[in-house]
Amino acid sequence: MRTTLLLIAIVAVTLALKGGRQGLKSVVDKARPLPRGVTQHYGYINVNTDYDANLFYWMFESQSNPKNAPTVLWMTGGPGCSSELALFFENGPYTVANNGSLLPNPYSWNKFANLLFIDQPVGTGFSYANEDYVTNEQQVGVEMFTFLTKFFAKYPQYSKNDFYIVGESYGGHYVPSVAYKLVKEAQAGNFNVPFKGIGLGNGWVDPYHQYPGYGKFGYENGLIDANTWAQLNQTAQQCQQDIQNEDWDNANYDCNSIMGAIAGSLNVYNIKLQCDPPPLCYDFSDITNYLNTAAVQAKLGVKVSDWEPCSDDVNGMFGVDRLESFAYELPLLLESNIRVVVYNGDLDLICNWVGGHMWVNALKWSGQKAFQKAEVKTWSVDGQEAGTVQSSGLLDFVRVYQAGHMVPHDQPKNALALLKNIVTGSQF
Repeated sequence: MRTTLLLIAIVAVTLALKGGRQGLKSVVDKARPLPRGVTQHYGYINVNTDYDANLFYWMFESQSNPKNAPTVLWMTGGPGCSSELALFFENGPYTVANNGSLLPNPYSWNKFANLLFIDQPVGTGFSYANEDYVTNEQQVGVEMFTFLTKFFAKYPQYSKNDFYIVGESYGGHYVPSVAYKLVKEAQAGNFNVPFKGIGLGNGWVDPYHQYPGYGKFGYENGLIDANTWAQLNQTAQQCQQDIQNEDWDNANYDCNSIMGAIAGSLNVYNIKLQCDPPPLCYDFSDITNYLNTAAVQAKLGVKVSDWEPCSDDVNGMFGVDRLESFAYELPLLLESNIRVVVYNGDLDLICNWVGGHMWVNALKWSGQKAFQKAEVKTWSVDGQEAGTVQSSGLLDFVRVYQAGHMVPHDQPKNALALLKNIVTGSQF
């Protein structure tokens, strides 16, 4: 899929620091700080000495009872897209105006959670190493385990709080892999943070079952006719055969041709919007200018002077990885009492809800039959229909109405309610 999988992320920021910490108000004079007393942490953690690999993080305490609030790690996808995009475009406390000032976001996800952004793998955002070397999810899992172990050792005040991982788009690969690693390490007595659940937003999880969803989604949304849909079903069968045979070259060709037959000049992240400018379809220039301001970089202490939204170099490292499924890691989570919430904005093409529902239905776990038989119910927020939900045990599949790839950007109020459901264990 040559179109970059835009796993733009989330996490919320806070600004009013004590002691040696610095507030963003001191970074940009026009910035409006959040309520006083909210703390942020940022910096680098080395995860691989052989490559001098350093992951940049930005953590923001909850605006409400941070001592006991859950901690949420957000993982941006791409692969190769920076979490700072989400900070300023989706769920952070600010957006960036075209004059460089920061405007408050009333639906910031740190309303009730401690939120941790991370730029990973190396080469993404402000993270760096001697070279880009991460090519698969095993490496992602190992290095994120190293990161989290060191992070909670550095900030032990969060190590007893309930911990969640949420990711978007290619986070559908990252999040299961990291979660699987944490469960395995916890079982071995090497990870003692109370890990409670994950959220997968418009995730690229299981290509084998998601590629057939393109034709159905395209037809149901009037993007292709019935004949094209029938042709794409045949192509999808060949795509699946290629993946099954691990014939990656032919899989790249056959599977990518499905998207190519539908996408055209569409905004593949929200079919109701224009793609302007391509290929990411959204204008991130204000964010880019802000993060490349010398004063901002000096305050953050970053070692990368040329921040970019997404790295093509990192994206190119995951050619085979992008065609592999990581749904197989989820049954261990469910059987280990880890909640799994899968949510999809229903206007997204690239990781569409039809393909999402297909892979969730195909997931082999002890509750599979019960999930398949579960009623699809209306999900409401403050008395207004926000989408639908299908649930069984610790697995939820949520279709979010009138949202594209970036649910928190398109439906910020409903996305905040969704996060609250995840971290409180509430039913939708």
